[in-house]
Amino acid sequence: MSGRIVTFGEALATATVDEAGTLTPATVAGAELNTAVGLARLGHDVAWASRLGDDVFAGLVRETLRAEGIDDRFVVAAPGEQTGLIVKQRLSDGDIRSEHYRATSAASRLRSDDLPVAALDGADWLHATCIIPALGTGPKGLFENVLHEASMRGIPISLDANHRPQLMTEDELRAVVDDWLDVVDTFFCNEDEARILTGTTSTDAAVDALARRGPRVVVVKLGGRGAMAGDAEGRRFTPASAVAAPTHPVGAGDAFAAAWISCTLRGYTVDAALPVAAWCAARVVADPGDHDGFPRRAELDAFEAAQREVAEAGR
Repeated sequence: MSGRIVTFGEALATATVDEAGTLTPATVAGAELNTAVGLARLGHDVAWASRLGDDVFAGLVRETLRAEGIDDRFVVAAPGEQTGLIVKQRLSDGDIRSEHYRATSAASRLRSDDLPVAALDGADWLHATCIIPALGTGPKGLFENVLHEASMRGIPISLDANHRPQLMTEDELRAVVDDWLDVVDTFFCNEDEARILTGTTSTDAAVDALARRGPRVVVVKLGGRGAMAGDAEGRRFTPASAVAAPTHPVGAGDAFAAAWISCTLRGYTVDAALPVAAWCAARVVADPGDHDGFPRRAELDAFEAAQREVAEAGR
């Protein structure tokens, strides 16, 4: 089952500056867009919805979507508005400092009816993050409408906490998650978000606490250590895949989510999905872009074939 996935969110043009002030060509970022790219590369039918300005950055977003084969029919074009922008500066120690220009972006002006319910026709999955409700009243209304409609239709939903402290307080994150966790099939978060949501620094305890609140599966992404998933059968852990030269951690969590959703739609067990998602996340970390390193289906098939050979050799 390849599956049709619908997601919606904010797209940001990204410009990167090195220490010498050299500007690289602009690319496109955004958590939900990154996940959409990953799913499309794995052979899924993906629709991404948003609101874009009528500037050059909007054109760049459209070009990226179409190059990846992503359905952009539900992207609203807003004359006179601007697409959001991130300026990233690479520091000498390898860290990245980011400045966001999104306060008056087109996506921050999303309205509750900007994604028609018809967009969910034939959908096998809906993916959302907590970034959209953090952008403002209109985006929050859209988030609530879409999740409600999907839950009424019985469409499985994945929700990634994706906490952005500059947009949303910890209390606001807790409120959004509290409102929707019981309709979610899969909930993703990182260690810090798990602590915010449960009040514990124990990953085991956080997974258990979140799982008791309704999701079929809870996944806590542990960065360079791997990931832990919990469901009715208990907790499982996978170590992170090795990365020879990590260059860009941004987008790894989005890649993990894309691979996880793909595995779920293809009928993988939690145990089988964890290492696949970790490997896809590692591929993105090894590349300078937010999603450039995400593998194609053939590459993932080759990875899985190699893993099976290793497993058989060890028997």
